[in-house]
Order: sequence, then structure tokens, then C-alpha cells
Amino acid sequence: MTAETTELGGWSISWEGQCRRVPLWFALYGHHAAPTAEVRVNDWIFTPVRLDQVEELLLKALSGEATLRRGMAGLGPWRLEIVVGEKTVTNDDREGSGQPDSEWELKLLQNLR
Repeated sequence: MTAETTELGGWSISWEGQCRRVPLWFALYGHHAAPTAEVRVNDWIFTPVRLDQVEELLLKALSGEATLRRGMAGLGPWRLEIVVGEKTVTNDDREGSGQPDSEWELKLLQNLR
């Protein structure tokens, strides 16, 4: 993948394909001077993510090592958890609404413990 320069002087990278026969896409957005990026995986938005953590976050998301859980009151109805290093990255920011409906999200629901 090659980074594209944005109109505001930043960069973006995107990919769309299948992982374990499940349709998936991700995009990264950042600025040349910033040590962080915005990471979007399917409809989920993670920001800010340290650049040295992006690879692990994507590997775990793509391999299904993430957990989709019911959200907390007052936040989104769902939250996505990915363990990166010794930290659990939790995100309630999902574009769209309603029940998880992508094949990727439905597989993550099976990770509930």
C-alpha cells in the first residue's frame, strides 16, 4: 500500500479485501508531524492511536482477536475491545447504528467470554 497525501498536508492509507474469507476494510489517516493516526476498521473509528501501535491493532482486528460487547448506558450500544500491548483499546465510536450486521462483527460477537 502507498500512502496518499491529503489536501490538508496529511496522509491516508486504505485497504479493502477479505481476511479469513470475511470482507473487511481499514483506513489510516494522519498528519506528517503527528505521532498518532486515526484508524478505521469497517465502521469503527479509533483515534488517536500511536503509530507504534497501529500494526498490532490492525493485526488483532484482522485476525479476529477483538471482542464486540454491549455498550454502556449513555454511550454507543456496542463497544469494540482490542488488547494492544498491555492496554485494552476500547471504542464506542461506530458509524451507522443498530445491531452489528457485518460478517466481521458477527464473528467478533462469538469472542464474548
